Amino acid sequence: MPFVLPLALGYAQSGLGAAERLLAGVRCEPVVRRQLAEWDADLGRAVADASGPTGGRSARVPTGSIGLWVRVVEETPREVAIERVTARRIERLRFDDECAATELAVATPPLLAGAFTDSELIARVARGDRGVFLLWSPHMPLSVDQHAVLATVAKELGLIVVPLLDPAADDAYAARVARERALPAEAIRPLGGIELAFRGMTTHTPSLQLFGGGRLVGPVLYGYRNAAALREAIERTLGRRDP
Repeated sequence: MPFVLPLALGYAQSGLGAAERLLAGVRCEPVVRRQLAEWDADLGRAVADASGPTGGRSARVPTGSIGLWVRVVEETPREVAIERVTARRIERLRFDDECAATELAVATPPLLAGAFTDSELIARVARGDRGVFLLWSPHMPLSVDQHAVLATVAKELGLIVVPLLDPAADDAYAARVARERALPAEAIRPLGGIELAFRGMTTHTPSLQLFGGGRLVGPVLYGYRNAAALREAIERTLGRRDP
C-alpha cells in the first residue's frame, strides 16, 4: 500500500498552532525546537492529524523541500517524538533523560508500483507552467465527472491537467471506468509519494492541487465544482492571466 495517513482537511482547515500546541511545555522543548529548525520545519504551516484510536495527537509540518515533511507526535502529555519523513525513509527521534536524541527504526511503507512519485512531482512543477493535479476515484462518480469539467476549464485558462488515481481505489475497476469515460491513459496512475498526501489530497475525491511558477500554489481544493465555480476557484488561487 502507498503512504497514506489519517489526515485532517488540508492547510485551509488546519488552524494555526497545530505543532505549537504539541510543543508547548514538553520536556526538552528547546532541544526539540532546535532539531526541528535544523530540519527546516515550517511550524507556522503545521497541519493537525486526525486523532488516533487512543486519542494521541500529532501534526505534520512542511519543510522548504517538496517530498520532505516533519511530524511531531505526542507520546505522553509532556513527551514528543519527531519524525523526518520521505516516501523512502522515516527518521524518528526520541529524547532521553538528558535530552539527547535517540534514533528509532521505523518501517517505511513500500513504494506503490507505477505510482506518481514525489520525484515526478518535483520535475512536473519545476517546468514553471501552470496546471492542476486532480485526484479522482472510480468509486466516487462526481470525481469522475470532475475530470471532463476540469479539462474544459483548463483548456480555456491554458492550464495543464494531471489526473491521478486515488491510491485506495480498485485498479481493475478504475481502468474500466477510465476507458468508459475516455479519461487519458495516465489517469490510472495512482498517487504515490507523500507531498500531495500530506497536504491533504487523499482525504477526499475529487480534490485539486494547483501549481504554477515552479511551486505548488494554495491549499487543496475539495469537492465537485461546476464549470463556473471551478473557474472562479482556480482564478482566485492562481490569479487571472490576461490572454
